[in-house]
Amino acid sequence: MSRQTLERQANLAMYLEPSVEGLRKYRGVLGPVDSRSVRRIAFPVPPGVAEILIKLSYDPFVEDADRGPDTPGFRKRWEREIERYRATIGKWGGTEALQHYQRFLEEACDCMGPMRNLLNLAVLDSAGRFRGRWDSACHFGQWVSIGKTCADPGFSAGPIPSGEWTIMLECHAVVTDACDYQLAIGWRPSEGRWYRGELHAHTTHSDGTLSPRELLEVAAQAGLDFIAITDHNTISALDAASREPTGAGAGAGLPMVIPGLELTTFYGHAVALGIREYISWHEAKLDDGMNRLASIVHEMGGLFAIAHPFSPGYPVCAGCQWEYENTDMSVVDLMEVWSGPWQRGILWNVPAMGWWEAELAQGRRVTGVAARDVHRRQELFKPGTADTCVWARSLTLEAILEGLKSGRVLMTSGPRVLFSLTAAGAPGTYMPGDEAWAPCGGSVELSVSVRTDCPSGPALVRIIRGTPGNRAEALFSAEADISGAHLVFTDAPSDHAWYRCELTTAEGHLLAISNPIYVERGDLGS
Repeated sequence: MSRQTLERQANLAMYLEPSVEGLRKYRGVLGPVDSRSVRRIAFPVPPGVAEILIKLSYDPFVEDADRGPDTPGFRKRWEREIERYRATIGKWGGTEALQHYQRFLEEACDCMGPMRNLLNLAVLDSAGRFRGRWDSACHFGQWVSIGKTCADPGFSAGPIPSGEWTIMLECHAVVTDACDYQLAIGWRPSEGRWYRGELHAHTTHSDGTLSPRELLEVAAQAGLDFIAITDHNTISALDAASREPTGAGAGAGLPMVIPGLELTTFYGHAVALGIREYISWHEAKLDDGMNRLASIVHEMGGLFAIAHPFSPGYPVCAGCQWEYENTDMSVVDLMEVWSGPWQRGILWNVPAMGWWEAELAQGRRVTGVAARDVHRRQELFKPGTADTCVWARSLTLEAILEGLKSGRVLMTSGPRVLFSLTAAGAPGTYMPGDEAWAPCGGSVELSVSVRTDCPSGPALVRIIRGTPGNRAEALFSAEADISGAHLVFTDAPSDHAWYRCELTTAEGHLLAISNPIYVERGDLGS
């Protein structure tokens, strides 16, 4: 076996189901009437996929021992098949063959084990090409892979075209009264993945209680891939953090550090991400809107984020509330929409959501993010708070900042919510932050996949639609199983519409918020 194959198999052995993208699960119950039949199961594959993953299992695998060939009822249950085989032998072998048939039947029943169910599957790609067949005991209940450069035994490697793929579930024999099958299908992208992190944290270099090293260790315990160190008006912690072996990502060491600082002025706070130099804030005036400071952040190659805009301000927390009324929103890259625990902070989070959606209605594509404003260890683990998940091509500062700026962002307290859009008559699958094109008069399909490690329970998926100059509205609402669900909605978009999704508990507690997918309409060739 080649080293490449061994490495790929080792990677697949460590492959955890929660990291499969586009996961779809199918379950069904078969009976003897389904023997010698084929079920076609179609599944979508978006552009940019590097690997298809499939897992099949079924139960029971064999009949119970008390129904085996050596039991009195065996021949009666299979009388029709036994007689059919006898007739075939007699037709082609005549009397001579039939003389040996009874002895053969007795010997076969003595040595034969319990009868077994037999299910296999074959895979066809979107071009109708045969890509392989699941027909090996070693595949049972295990992920099998069809990749661009390598594939599991029985399957063919090669290009992974987007479109509708098909699984042919082959029901060769169902000998039990019921056979429960479970099929899981997913994929991994060619470029990029979701990275989970925290965008607002303080150390002992300002008013935090953790040293830079301790903050990174706690972030690693929280499973974060990246964390921003944003002390108040100082960058001294960045030198200490730069000496640590960071950047490995969740589960592999300390998380990557996003350098920055929190511009803490008398009239509002803003987080500058991706900068390593001090920015003087002392000349910031109320009538300036912090526009000059935002321009300096951009000149340094960083992103400018409005922090907790509706937190209580002076004198409770001097400067914490955003009091600037003439801020040029075109220089604002991000806004903290989910600050701290949602329920406890509902007084300031709901207005922040309203302001964010008002900016979207004006055509300003500000990215909504979550932030805990970490000062103490326990705040990274507090219920009701959210991580900011960023789709990026790699775990590098440049890639994470690019993902944030483009709006490829999900705010989540834990659930993995995959939100995508396809347009009838137009190629491609779009994710949050993308601008989709839809033909005039056509429709769009909005797909939401929910996955968590929680036990089964009710949740609510909402699709929010916004249009220029109008208040955002809840377009669709549907119940979903919090442990895993896939929902599809269809809408006819207006010009310059945008869509985002939310996940809440059955009681209405917010669990996840996506950033918008933007839709522009036009005719072919326009």
